[in-house]
Amino acid sequence: APLHTIVDRARETNRVKYIAIGDGGNELGMGKVIDKIHKHIPDGEKIGAVMAADHLIAASVSNWGGYALIAAAALVAAADRCGDNDGGGSADDNRRQWIDKCLPTEESETQLLHRCVAAGCRDGVSGKMEATVDGMPLERSMQCLREIRKAALGA
Repeated sequence: APLHTIVDRARETNRVKYIAIGDGGNELGMGKVIDKIHKHIPDGEKIGAVMAADHLIAASVSNWGGYALIAAAALVAAADRCGDNDGGGSADDNRRQWIDKCLPTEESETQLLHRCVAAGCRDGVSGKMEATVDGMPLERSMQCLREIRKAALGA
């Protein structure tokens, strides 16, 4: 699908910056590091996405990059609205509220993955209809989610 046209139009008409998240080189935006994809990714010359993002989050697993971006956005929102807190709560309370509002829970991520498998989705690495993420047990992703939540909360 020509999804890149959406990004092209937004960039041309609104001067929108494009943030991409990728893990294997074939994701839209990974063209920012296309030379590295060609050099280090098997079949990189064939699968490498050529459109470059303005800002690229390269992660071992795209989901993990997404969790990190969500946590960062929640922290920015918390900082921007810290003075707006009418409830008199602390900055830590405000930060926790934003993280809780934005970052998915382990339960919601687990439920989502199970719904995807039930609908016939396959793991992107193993190709199997199983509750894994890029060939790794779900628990590994939940561990990463916990670590990002902990880091965002400053614990």
